[in-house]
Amino acid sequence: MMVVAMRWIAFLLLSVLAGAAEIGGSSVRTIYVLPMGHGLDQYVANRLTREHVLEVVADPVRADAILTDTLGKPLELELEKLHPTPKPQADDADSDSGDSDTAQPSRSRRTMNTGEPPPISTFARGKGTLFLVDAHSRAVLWSVYERPTKSTSDDLDHRAKRVVDRLKRDLAGKEPSASH
Repeated sequence: MMVVAMRWIAFLLLSVLAGAAEIGGSSVRTIYVLPMGHGLDQYVANRLTREHVLEVVADPVRADAILTDTLGKPLELELEKLHPTPKPQADDADSDSGDSDTAQPSRSRRTMNTGEPPPISTFARGKGTLFLVDAHSRAVLWSVYERPTKSTSDDLDHRAKRVVDRLKRDLAGKEPSASH
């Protein structure tokens, strides 16, 4: 009897998690997994899909959130390409004065106008921390540290399982019925 009840609870929990997940005030339904060191992204995407935690999409433009193992300029440039920062609308007086040509562009616009973004290298990656970043607001919604050991297929699959299990646990802890 207890086993049947636990199965139903697990089923209901997974059903709730399969819908929109509330993480850091952001509703996440779809996720794009950026390339990670040693191909960990493939194992994490596999686990997320198999366990129906979030919908993994192959088109980053469709994603509500991005899972990455690095933060910084390469991620900023990638997010800017996918979801450009809206240009501030100038007042009518500003547009008539012609001063818009001399105005200093924002930092992200200056970076984007300097040419190609720097290449994204996986050499310095794989330090063990993964970040779930809102694709639109660029806020880090969730992170986890999973110490890397070996880079064998079995080890990567075990790491991916632990990451996804932690994400599921953290999502379950943020359900409305569990909040204070």
